[in-house]
Amino acid sequence: MDEDEKLRRITRLLEQGCTMLAVHHDCGAPLFRCQGEVVCPVCSFKEDVSYPAAKADLPGQEESGSFDALHSQEAIRKISSEENVPKKVANGRHHDDEWDRAREHLRSSLLQKLEEITVAMQEEQDLDKLKRQLDCIVGLLGAFRSLDE
Repeated sequence: MDEDEKLRRITRLLEQGCTMLAVHHDCGAPLFRCQGEVVCPVCSFKEDVSYPAAKADLPGQEESGSFDALHSQEAIRKISSEENVPKKVANGRHHDDEWDRAREHLRSSLLQKLEEITVAMQEEQDLDKLKRQLDCIVGLLGAFRSLDE
């Protein structure tokens, strides 16, 4: 499969509202989550699957058959049981050691950045820079809230 075809498949998944994950399949392509299924745009679909042109598709607005064609049983190869993909439990939250480590690493990085900005803010005289720093702090605090949810 040539690079253009791979890009077309990835583009179609994104247009359909699928989420690109931070893990990659053995073939090197990024994994996607589409309606709860984890799929590889290169390996999960048959070669003859045609991707219809998207007409302002939005998640939840399906062109007749296009989304179903992407998700038919013979087209999807479930790979969520692989080690590098966090397991899902009934309530949808990930309880994987790797996920917990990543979240704690993110939390410590956010704290470090918050401390750096706070120290820089104390010495800042330029009001525009001060406003940008405050905006960053608001964003960091929002990220902390998201981690706790």
